[in-house]
Amino acid sequence: MVFTSHIFLFYFLPLVLLAYYLLPRGRNWFLTIVSYVFYGWWEPWFVLLMMFSTVLDFVCGGVIGAPGASGRKRKIALVAAICGDLGLLAFFKYYTFTAENLNRLAALLGGGSLPLLDIVLPIGISFYTFESMSYTIDVYRGIVRQARRFSDISCFVSLFPHLVAGPIVRYNVLAEQIAFRTHTLDKSTAGIAMFILGFAQKILLANPMGKVADSVFGAGAPLPIDAWVGVVAYAFQIYFDFSGYSDMAIGLGRMFGFAIPENFRSPYRAESITDFWRRWHISLST
Repeated sequence: MVFTSHIFLFYFLPLVLLAYYLLPRGRNWFLTIVSYVFYGWWEPWFVLLMMFSTVLDFVCGGVIGAPGASGRKRKIALVAAICGDLGLLAFFKYYTFTAENLNRLAALLGGGSLPLLDIVLPIGISFYTFESMSYTIDVYRGIVRQARRFSDISCFVSLFPHLVAGPIVRYNVLAEQIAFRTHTLDKSTAGIAMFILGFAQKILLANPMGKVADSVFGAGAPLPIDAWVGVVAYAFQIYFDFSGYSDMAIGLGRMFGFAIPENFRSPYRAESITDFWRRWHISLST
């Protein structure tokens, strides 16, 4: 499910918002469940991977934050969480690539070969892996206390507004908001306006720019002026695509009482490469 689909706009989002504001309590659990539905819409078993990462970091965070835990025990828990999270990410992103190259090397040396698995890369796995891992790291550094309830960390990791395309939000940014947040008319209307702005960037700007770029890149031998048009179109396509989804995520977050930080700050106005990376995908750079 994507933010620009009619299923999300006319069915999922209105029903979730209605139920969320009618609930007297248990809103974090509710957001966790609907976020699992949102994420599992593509492939239901993807949810199991997110659950594994969440449970792993929740348990390791509990060990790290336990009163009287020794330094050695805390380090072991931290390493276990990081290895588990990054191992999961590495398997799905790089197993096929690694296996193919090892098989080529083995063929030259006359050895056997590794099985090539038909691995489907789960959508957004990089985003929620880094976010889940940030919880354990923040607890280890003493920036935040361990989550009081599993619903706190599960809501943080699975929160659907920023689940698929970011921004990547560290646990210390949302920890207090998950425990307590306010809901006001001003915050909700600002969120709606932000969502509409991001939606317009994606539909009215990014998608048409993408069509221009695709037609130029698909041409056999484009003229220099056409090639430059394609390059410029692609530059604005990727910007409005990322920026649009980020703005939609920030707007959705405000509708549910969360203040998700901005992710883009006019990167094409940067005065240097360093300044560009400070402005482009701020959450990833941070």
